[in-house]
Amino acid sequence: MPIIRFLNIALSHATTALLAASLVASCVPSSDSSPLGARTPDKSADASVERVILQAYRSIGDRHLNEPDFRRMSQETYKGFASADPALSLQADDRSFTLMRDGQKVVTRPTPPDRADGRAWGNMLADLVAASFDASPVLKQSERGALIKGAMVATTRQLDKNSRYADPDEAKDNRFQRDGGGGIGITVERADDNRILIRAVQEGSPSAKAGVTVGDQIVAVDGEVMIDKTLADVVHKLRGTVGQPVTLTVLRGGSHTLAIDMRRSRIIPTTVTYERKDSVALIHLTGFNSATTETLTQALDRARSEIGRDLQGVILDMRSNRGGLLDQAQSVAEVFIGDGVIFSTQGRHPDSQRTYRSGSRRAAELPMVVLVNGNSASAAEIVAAALQDRGRAAVVGTTSYGKGTVQTVVRLPNEGELVLTWSRLVAPSGYTWNEQGVMPNICTAKIGDVSQLVPASVDSNKTLLQRWHAERNPSREEIDSLRKICPPGEESPERDVHIAARLLKDPTLYAHAVRTGAIEQAVAPR
Repeated sequence: MPIIRFLNIALSHATTALLAASLVASCVPSSDSSPLGARTPDKSADASVERVILQAYRSIGDRHLNEPDFRRMSQETYKGFASADPALSLQADDRSFTLMRDGQKVVTRPTPPDRADGRAWGNMLADLVAASFDASPVLKQSERGALIKGAMVATTRQLDKNSRYADPDEAKDNRFQRDGGGGIGITVERADDNRILIRAVQEGSPSAKAGVTVGDQIVAVDGEVMIDKTLADVVHKLRGTVGQPVTLTVLRGGSHTLAIDMRRSRIIPTTVTYERKDSVALIHLTGFNSATTETLTQALDRARSEIGRDLQGVILDMRSNRGGLLDQAQSVAEVFIGDGVIFSTQGRHPDSQRTYRSGSRRAAELPMVVLVNGNSASAAEIVAAALQDRGRAAVVGTTSYGKGTVQTVVRLPNEGELVLTWSRLVAPSGYTWNEQGVMPNICTAKIGDVSQLVPASVDSNKTLLQRWHAERNPSREEIDSLRKICPPGEESPERDVHIAARLLKDPTLYAHAVRTGAIEQAVAPR
């Protein structure tokens, strides 16, 4: 069975990066920022295009959610691969593919009879690629990594919007964000005047122990001046093997230069932060990596210890949380949900058809509100949908993004990654939120005055939520109509937190809010 990852969806360019190293579960391509992973030599030059195509086609044929049409895909893959040499082209008919260069036939290969046979089509295409190198001086001189990327990007465009290719550098970053790696534990940002400043220092990290402080300007790393470097260059310079020494030179207070020695340790990006709001615990959950559930549990313990018997509930803020690992979505939900269904998956491969249940006997029973917005996606939606359906929490905010699919990660021979959509996600009540999203119990976009929030106004949402959860295979027009009910927003206003806190401090209002989203069949045994 493949390793299943529930990956983030693509984001716009970021301006910050957590400096640790080796691996990322984020789809964040950026020209001036980078997730953290140790930079190693690009292995794409050592891996043939043919080998990468063969493995990609086998994996797509075995694992993709939908049965692929490799005849059409092969033509597009070849176009992407050969785009550097316009003289190359393919001529296809029902029986064969013929490689042409400057109008002259180079080689012909018979087409496999089964359009869904990834192995056969991969072998045929690999033969054509090998013949192309022999026929084209342009391709012989081209960088192999660029040719592979052209082929794989063209391939994944034929699948679905969430399947994608990550080149070796991005794949290494993806692995860091999922599992952590060697680094020093700081978050950096580029200031308006182009200085690279330390925005945050991770608790317990080498930087924290060495006395690095927020606001320090990075001047050099191991004696190499960083002033004119890109943010990505600085990030990669600070990555490395756990235990290796590194010297960070910073400018403090605009005039005082310090050279700070430390050793890299294993750093997992922080995805959980806790903040006390009077008698309420506000927990920000920004992603799902290998340490998320453990850190969340620690935050809850801290809230119980700090607030004590006065603790009235928890606000789980997952606004703009783009997701992460599937197993962490399950274990985070288990922190709050006792025995029963959390979510199910449905796909073409037999292993993709599965029901995930909570086996927790010590689920947190505190009253709970979940905050979402239009940028809350994937793993965040798993948790929100499960808590809503099971009547465990009130969801507040705007309709979420609507990424209701699971991806599996295939490591390719060039150390890149092929991210393939593998299955659809199904909420406990039976609906899939792909494209549709999770609708909140309380839509804050429609609340002008918090005082308007009364049991009657909350109860009025019940019919809409029942309609939402009753959908099984809505058309594009129906999805658009549903999402207009509570339009997805990209902001994270403080008013959402105020509304959530009011719910937790008013048991009657909270009970009404939770009931509007709890579907009876969601808690029935399956």
